[in-house]
Amino acid sequence: MTSTLRVPNRTALPYLRVGLILCPSFTLTPMASFVDALRLAADKQDHSRQVYFAWDFISAGPSPVRASCGLEMTPAGNLDDPEAYDCIAVCGGLIPDLAGIHPATFEYLRAVNARGIPLVGLCTGSFVLAQAGLLEHRECALHFDTLGEFLSRFPNSNPATSQNYVIDGNIITCPGSIVAIDIAAFLIARYSDAARARKALNYLLFKPEESRIVLKAKPYEEALGSAARLTVEAVKAMETRIDSPCSIEDLALSLNTTKNTIEPRFPCRPADGPCSVLATDSLDGGARTPEQSAAQRDRNRLRNRFQRHRAFLQRIQEALFDDSSGVRANYAERCCRIRRLE
Repeated sequence: MTSTLRVPNRTALPYLRVGLILCPSFTLTPMASFVDALRLAADKQDHSRQVYFAWDFISAGPSPVRASCGLEMTPAGNLDDPEAYDCIAVCGGLIPDLAGIHPATFEYLRAVNARGIPLVGLCTGSFVLAQAGLLEHRECALHFDTLGEFLSRFPNSNPATSQNYVIDGNIITCPGSIVAIDIAAFLIARYSDAARARKALNYLLFKPEESRIVLKAKPYEEALGSAARLTVEAVKAMETRIDSPCSIEDLALSLNTTKNTIEPRFPCRPADGPCSVLATDSLDGGARTPEQSAAQRDRNRLRNRFQRHRAFLQRIQEALFDDSSGVRANYAERCCRIRRLE
């Protein structure tokens, strides 16, 4: 990571003024995680005054702006002065709704970037920064589920899905969710001190190394512990699609790889391949969905069985036509023996 984050040219408080640009259908968790860390570092205890840090909300589209969960906000900030803030954070939203962003927002981001002011992309905020032309040949952090779409739109960027955040020059990006707390803590420590960052993390109970929610172990959990990163990312992607299983080709596309690269990452037994993992998750997900009819569950089971059978037949076909396996030679020898007996 290469960082060239500009420090505000003043000695008075606040240490940092942040403008949070809310995109149409912005995702609430990363925005709330980011701003709540600032809030807790901005004052003594939990008093919530904007003393050491300050922030405004700005709409990137029509106002009021609605979050993807339905919450509506009426931002008070504006895009008039690109030097009004020491840092700009773009809170991305649902990808189809990013088309509702005003063109003035992209012009504003370019003006901010030209002045070397730090820019933060939360969740699909990376899409917005890339649309403004600010991520050409630069590294950025993405959620694994958006990787394929991002690369199809912005092939000259260098995304990563395995990091909580990436700093490239004056631009910081993160994949979203609660890891936005990490970026806020980094900014708090950099522009004030580490003690304020620790205070915010403690108040938010943010301890990634400690699991506070215990889930039922997955049947393949142990195998994933020693699996390659691509295998882990593939299983994560399939877990997000338990209601609508995708083909291995689509899975590979979403991970910016090929089917031939993914398949060998899984055990060689036909029942343990990607199709099987996807089918198992799909059946579990179907059983947990109350509104799913019995007929729909039956259709899912048939489709999943077909996927498993197709994978099994493909393995057999590969073995029969692979000279190195010796299967074809053994099969030919058996046929000769049968003919001699006849």
